[in-house]
Amino acid sequence: MAEQTYQLVMRSGPTPGRVYELTQPKATIGRDPTNEIVINHPEMSRKHAILTLQTGGYVIEDAGSTNGTYVHGQRLMGPHLLRPGELILFGENISLAYEALPFDADATQVSQPSASATVAAKPPIYVPPPLEASPQPVPRTYKPSYSGQVPPGPVQSYPPPGEPLTYVEEEEERPRSRLWLFAGCGCLLVLLCLGVAGIIFFDYQNLYCTWPFSVLDFLWTCP
Repeated sequence: MAEQTYQLVMRSGPTPGRVYELTQPKATIGRDPTNEIVINHPEMSRKHAILTLQTGGYVIEDAGSTNGTYVHGQRLMGPHLLRPGELILFGENISLAYEALPFDADATQVSQPSASATVAAKPPIYVPPPLEASPQPVPRTYKPSYSGQVPPGPVQSYPPPGEPLTYVEEEEERPRSRLWLFAGCGCLLVLLCLGVAGIIFFDYQNLYCTWPFSVLDFLWTCP
């Protein structure tokens, strides 16, 4: 008997209707091209979620994304075993339906052994394999609700229930080494200018001939 196979079908997002066949024991979903399932959208993190094949189907887990992963409007706070027909939501505008594919149509035949050599063998009885009806996609008539828990990882804070959620595009990491270098050089330049200005002011006011600098008159000649 063939193993059960699954797929994801995009309901809303950059390419509605696109089918992602799940053929690997583990697959990552995100914006980065190195993921097994690549969805190029600003609401997607570079590595948004992880799918792992286990007994009974695939388990989905959020990978610490910015805008979160939802199943039927509930934000995931840990691993969740997907059931056929469930709708997965990434952010606010990207949704994929989790579907189970029917088994291969390999007919199972049951034959009865002949009673004797003189009796003709009965034709094999054809038993059609059981087919799983493909579940209809659940219409999207809800918005993600905040579950009241703080998820682990770099997740932005969410407003209380009842207020609209605000999604932000994940910011790219930018190197800051040059910024610190410029800031350090600027501070050294300011200190050098202040030192030169202090020496000029000290000489212009003849402060080296006043107390307490006059005790060092052996270093210079006061007027």
